[in-house]
Amino acid sequence: MNISPPTDAPTLKQSLAIAASAAAVTAAFLLAPADVHAQEPATGDDWTVVLGAGAIYAPDYEGSKDHEVQPFPYLAVGYKDIAYLRGPEVGVNIIRVEPAEDMKISLGPVARYRRDRSEKRNRALAGLGKVDMAIEVGGTARLDVGPAWVELSVAKDVAGGHEGVVGTAAGGVDFDLSDDLSLSLSATTGWADTKYMRTYFGVTPTQATRSGLPVYAAGKGIKDAGANIGLQYRLTDHWMIAATGGYARLLGDAKDAPLVRLRGSPDQWQGGVFVAYRF
Repeated sequence: MNISPPTDAPTLKQSLAIAASAAAVTAAFLLAPADVHAQEPATGDDWTVVLGAGAIYAPDYEGSKDHEVQPFPYLAVGYKDIAYLRGPEVGVNIIRVEPAEDMKISLGPVARYRRDRSEKRNRALAGLGKVDMAIEVGGTARLDVGPAWVELSVAKDVAGGHEGVVGTAAGGVDFDLSDDLSLSLSATTGWADTKYMRTYFGVTPTQATRSGLPVYAAGKGIKDAGANIGLQYRLTDHWMIAATGGYARLLGDAKDAPLVRLRGSPDQWQGGVFVAYRF
C-alpha cells in the first residue's frame, strides 16, 4: 500500500501510498504487509519509530481474482535521512544532496523480502508447486521537488525464490487538505525479467500436466501499472489513522498468462485501514 521513502525520514502518508502501490502492482502485497515508513521526525530527533496495526484487503496472490482480508501489524523505524526500516524493506541513503531549494536527491542500496507462494494458498494454484521466498537486493534513486516525488528501484533476488530482476518506477504528490488531514496520490509501474515472469506466471510442461493449464513461457517486460490514493488524519501529536486504496492492471505476458487469464484476473484491487502511534 507503498509513497516511497523521501531523503529525510519518511512520513507515514508517504509510506501508506507506496505500500498501496507495491501491493497493487507487485506480489509484495502478499509477501509482507507492504512498505510502511516512519513519520517525519520532529526537529532535533534523530530516530523515529512508528508502531501500527490495521487490516488490508488484497488479492490472494499476484494475478488472483480472489481477495482476502489480513491483519496488518507493522514496525517502521527511521534514522535521520540516512537509514530506514519499513515493513519488509530496509535501505540506506548513502548519497543525499539538495541541488536547489525544495529539491532533494537520494541514492542508496535497498533490500526487501518477498513472501513465498504456496499452491495450498488458493486452489487456482493447484499443481504449480511452491515458489520459495525471495530476498531482493539492489538500489533505489529518488527525487523530491516540493510535494512531488519520483523514485526508481532495481533489485535482484539472491535467496533463490525467483532469481530474477525486478524494477519499479513510481511517482506521486502529497497534499495537506487541512492542519490534520493529508491526501496522497501516486502511480507506479513494474518491470520484471524472464526469470521472475516464468516463476510467477509461466507454466512448465510438468506443471501443465499437474495443473491442467496449458504450457506457457512468459517473457520479460512491463508487467503492471497502477494508481493509488491515501488519506491520513492526525488524531493527536502521536496518534493517527489512515486509509488507502489502489488499483493495478497486469500487462503484457503477465496479463496473458493462463494462471491469470483462465483462473485469475488482470485487475488487482487493494485497500486498507490503519491506526498508528509515533514515539
